[in-house]
Amino acid sequence: MAYDIALKSDPSPMPLKSAVLILLHRKRRAAFVTYTSNARGRAAVLASAIRHRDEVERNHLRDLPEGDIKDFALLATNIGLEPRKANKTVEKLQAKMTRDGFKLFGQARSAVPLVTLNGRRMSLVEAMKEAKCKAGYQTVYRRVQRGWPVKAALDLEPR
Repeated sequence: MAYDIALKSDPSPMPLKSAVLILLHRKRRAAFVTYTSNARGRAAVLASAIRHRDEVERNHLRDLPEGDIKDFALLATNIGLEPRKANKTVEKLQAKMTRDGFKLFGQARSAVPLVTLNGRRMSLVEAMKEAKCKAGYQTVYRRVQRGWPVKAALDLEPR
């Protein structure tokens, strides 16, 4: 583990704002493109995933190419991007990376999780407002992620 070597990033240091991040492994021509609400925090998670790839059963990134931290570079683009524009921006950048000959790895998450409440498809934040949910966003998000029914996750009915 090379903690003395930092993940190369542009800009450095990463901003505390939302951004689209591109993790590159130039030697293997591989890339991971994702949106995050906190570029610096996500950069730390990605660096940790690279450093500890062999130590954990399930890595944060599927198909992470072999290599040390020095083989990777992290680029932040579209700094300050609104979440509703994130999915399209990520898709465009993924298409560009593929055209440029990069193999995509990992799995991008949706920037705006969608749920169905009362027959309407809406963002999780909108559903929380409509349900007047007092639980925190991360709590509700994790409940939905674990397979809870939407109404139970929003504390509208018992689980």
